[in-house]
Amino acid sequence: MLDIDKLLAAAMFGFGVSWMYISLHTYGNMPAWAAALSIGLGVAYISIFPALCGLLQGFLKGADPRLRLCLLMPSVWIVSEWVRGWFLTGFPWLSLGYAYLETPLSNLAPLGGVYFVGLVAAMSAGVLVALMRLFSRNSVFSVIGVAALWGMGWALNSTAWTTQEGEPIQVGIVQNNVSIHDKWNQEESQRIIEDYITASADLPEQDLIVWPEAAVPDYLENLTTDFWRFVEHHPADFVFGVLSREQSGGAKTYHNSVASVTDRIHLYHKHHLVPFGEYFPAQWLFDPLLNMLDMPMASFAAGRANQYPLTAADNFFAVSICYEDAFPNEGRFQVRRSGLMLNVSEDIWFGNSLAPHQRLQMARFRARESERVMIRASNTGLSSIINWKGGVDSYTPQFRRAVLKGEAQPRSGITPYIAYGDVPVLILIGVILVIFFLRGFVIRRWQPNQQERNA
Repeated sequence: MLDIDKLLAAAMFGFGVSWMYISLHTYGNMPAWAAALSIGLGVAYISIFPALCGLLQGFLKGADPRLRLCLLMPSVWIVSEWVRGWFLTGFPWLSLGYAYLETPLSNLAPLGGVYFVGLVAAMSAGVLVALMRLFSRNSVFSVIGVAALWGMGWALNSTAWTTQEGEPIQVGIVQNNVSIHDKWNQEESQRIIEDYITASADLPEQDLIVWPEAAVPDYLENLTTDFWRFVEHHPADFVFGVLSREQSGGAKTYHNSVASVTDRIHLYHKHHLVPFGEYFPAQWLFDPLLNMLDMPMASFAAGRANQYPLTAADNFFAVSICYEDAFPNEGRFQVRRSGLMLNVSEDIWFGNSLAPHQRLQMARFRARESERVMIRASNTGLSSIINWKGGVDSYTPQFRRAVLKGEAQPRSGITPYIAYGDVPVLILIGVILVIFFLRGFVIRRWQPNQQERNA
């Protein structure tokens, strides 16, 4: 079972994260063999988690096959996804729940998040398999239970945990499709900034203008007087990605940041950095790898875990940078205090691959969990305005210059998921696993005694 699970997981992750090769080789300048080896090792590592599911459920050999399929295996699978989402900084890609965004189960997301949706989906699959293989009168109760969960999802389609607050704001997203080689070329820096200014000058009726991650390829302190004069005199507030640095004593700290400019400058510093992309753990150990890479953003410091929302256009925004929105539990502190969500990204690292579409899918789920509109600005495409139910109201094509105009309605109130996070679904899974382990322990103790009495 362990070997089969690991092979299936390797196939799933090998296809699902094949875009890593583009990031490492095409844009990270890693030799092809080294990039392929790195991906192979990475896939082998994340494949361990599904393999452990088979190992864990295999310990309980005496469990009823129907209960194993309907409760035990779905529970250990979702636990493995949850652990994979934070262990060693976490890799939350390809969680089962994301596949159900367009189904009634997505309406369970405000209750328990992506892991709860995944748990219900896995239980549903278990019931179907049990029906095909092990049908009995007891199977009827399993069908009724799963049907009730799907029915609850359907019924919740018209339920809202949050309400509209204030007037909608007019948003403009500038997507300039800047080449990564130009972005970090000092000679191109001023031209890139001027291009963003030119595109934004044609948006006089917007309340908010958003530029992508590191759209300004320079430190905040280096921006010119002309830049600030334009931003301050434009009718809209601006939010844009920029590099920033702080000095404490003789040491300087560098951040991947988002700046919002209203009557003053507000900053958010990226908290969940990309290992081996924005920082290197145990750098001395990875010196040979570092020598193969030529990444301009590889020595950032993480911002505080619970930073307050940014203010712009008379509203509060829960901000995330790039793949931070892939971690469902991390943004809840800001969301509780915000009426809108905002993500700035640089998806050029993934090229024309699955990754930008996977990232949009995860962003949509964050909007559904929180019942907040998400404004998403990406340098190379799929910039979008996602409504409070996770639908995409409008988006831009990939690999083109574009300006996306739209409306974003702030909302107030919090969903159960924003209030409690993953705790309820983990408690539910914990209860299921404890019952199975206790039941297995009793069966193991009872069977030898029964055999002795029969002898």
